[in-house]
Amino acid sequence: METLSQETKEKKVFMETFGCQSNVLESDHVTGLLLKNHFSITPIAKEADVILFNTCSIREHAEHKVFSRLGQLGDWKREKEGRVIGVMGCMATSYKNQLLERAPFLDMVVGPDQYMKVPQVIREAAGTGVSQVLADFDPVYFPENDPRRLAQPHKAFIEIMKGCDKFCTFCVVPFTRGREISRPTESILEEVATIAQAGVKEVMLLGQNVNSYGLGLNSKGKGITFSQLVKLVGEIKGIQRVRFMTSHPLDMPDDLIEVMATVPAVCNSIHLPVQCGSDKVLKRMNRKYSVAHYLVQVQKLRSSIKDLFITTDLIVGFPGEEEKDFQGTLDLLDEVKYDAVYSFKYSPRLGTPAARMLDQVSGEVQDERLARLNEKAWKQASEACESRLGKIEEVLVDGPADKTPDAYYGKSRQNRTVVFPGKGYKAGDVVKVKIESHKVANLYGTTI
Repeated sequence: METLSQETKEKKVFMETFGCQSNVLESDHVTGLLLKNHFSITPIAKEADVILFNTCSIREHAEHKVFSRLGQLGDWKREKEGRVIGVMGCMATSYKNQLLERAPFLDMVVGPDQYMKVPQVIREAAGTGVSQVLADFDPVYFPENDPRRLAQPHKAFIEIMKGCDKFCTFCVVPFTRGREISRPTESILEEVATIAQAGVKEVMLLGQNVNSYGLGLNSKGKGITFSQLVKLVGEIKGIQRVRFMTSHPLDMPDDLIEVMATVPAVCNSIHLPVQCGSDKVLKRMNRKYSVAHYLVQVQKLRSSIKDLFITTDLIVGFPGEEEKDFQGTLDLLDEVKYDAVYSFKYSPRLGTPAARMLDQVSGEVQDERLARLNEKAWKQASEACESRLGKIEEVLVDGPADKTPDAYYGKSRQNRTVVFPGKGYKAGDVVKVKIESHKVANLYGTTI
């Protein structure tokens, strides 16, 4: 057995996470690995011996943040021998050795499938000063929650698949996360059962396109459909809420809608990214569905699931987007009336077909369209909150409210944030709250 030096035992690690829920889950997993290997974790970067960034490449802004952070660390690294700086996640696979060119003092570049090696790589970097790049997709592994170290004792993310086969022209995921690979069903159900026994009441099933879960497994006679998986998870003792993301509109099956409507634990909320309200632009994005198809899916969901909470992603200023295309997006908002919209300006991503398109939209036009889109989306979100006034919401408590004294907050089954006054509640409690007011997207009320 390897003998750890006193220096290694005392190394403090600071980790900053960018991006999606999968990154949050994987950061938690790496934290667990580090603790098992006698490192300690600090929330203060200045106190750390090791600084790790778990990165996202979906949008340019997230990458700029990481490069900015790295640019500030050169002097920090030189101040003390043995300090380590590392980049993990999607930027590790999209940039690889280019990261070392931009930040020569970087010690480690580690892709998502190589996280088991992080403790070892830190030790080697601290001892030798030699930088390492580990960004292969093989072997694939799925991080599991440690019931003793859950970030929230009542909630957990469950990664059910990796990668994507859609190859949307704007997206780097197939290149940074690889092709679709589904996690074995038995492994998922065992993990959910284990954390349910530890007190977890809500799980979020994660995948870039959860609707295609099991396709590779089914071809070998070893898998089930995503709809069947959701039903089985919802039937596990102790699990009161099941959520999932992300659903691709092209693959939304009718039996999943039925499961959402009939299995009590499955929540009445869905994130269904449309990206744009123009068929011309959707075709250039390689989304492979039309606006009409998308609206049919929304109609099926709304007609089957009571009190549905629906959110979406929208990109403005995609190459070739004209004013009439953007107007189609505004019209789509009027048609669907989303409860929340996550909107972004298009930004070229390294190696994607859209980045090579000649008819890029100017930043000024993107800014103007984004402002118009957000104005409409916020108005609709406010109206959706207004419609909750007087209703009784079942709230799963997350903890004390940061900005409201003597109050707590949690999530309704619709996934809305609800704030209410009280004392003595703890994370994981379930309370009923009558909604009396709202501010922006938050609901406020009193327990009954």
